[in-house]
Amino acid sequence: MKRFALAACVSLAMMAQPQAHQGTVYVTGTITDNTCAVSPDSKNLTVPMGDVSSKQFSRAGDGSRYEPFVINLEKCGGAASGVTVHFAGTSDSRNPALLALTGGAGYAAGVGVGIYNPDKSLIPLGAESGNTPISPNQATVALHFYARYIADGDSVAAGTANASATFVLTYA
Repeated sequence: MKRFALAACVSLAMMAQPQAHQGTVYVTGTITDNTCAVSPDSKNLTVPMGDVSSKQFSRAGDGSRYEPFVINLEKCGGAASGVTVHFAGTSDSRNPALLALTGGAGYAAGVGVGIYNPDKSLIPLGAESGNTPISPNQATVALHFYARYIADGDSVAAGTANASATFVLTYA
């Protein structure tokens, strides 16, 4: 009798807990052969900007020289016909198309960093770069860009002028 009472209590306890079917997750997609791998030498790039005089910036929009950099891709698939890049990071408070400098004591002020296509047209932060064509089964691709300091409207104060961005590749 004790066993029956215990079994009845366990059964009632299990019935008291709500059990419901809430939904189903379906995972869908395809495996494609259209992407490239970022070359190891391009995963953590540094663009040396050199020493730039604050006197070079007399008004908003004045810029330093264009400093080239390259993002190298390898092992590209046969289906990719092109690639664009967008750069993401903290935008400059006065010009959101520019990348903000890392702040803090001893840092420059009044400038941001612009990132440019090979034709030196500005790529606003978060916007897509120009398309770089990829030939079928092209083993490597070099994506060429420029960076430069741009006065954002404030008077430019001397100091360390570092910034950072991440990049995201989009394939066509």
